[in-house]
Amino acid sequence: MNRALQIVKRGARLLWRGLREWSGDAAYDRYLECASRGEANETLTAAEFYVEQLNRKYSRPNRCC
Repeated sequence: MNRALQIVKRGARLLWRGLREWSGDAAYDRYLECASRGEANETLTAAEFYVEQLNRKYSRPNRCC
């Protein structure tokens, strides 16, 4: 019974992690991991990172119209 519970917990944890990656919610966590390895000069706050992502997304030409 204990082994089955561990398997279910692990599956739920992997599902949650995959859902966060798919939705983009884990982007700031990945950014912090890179920043901790010294790949970023200055670490952004969560709010600054969000604004930077929005600026990057909407600064490109939009070809829909």
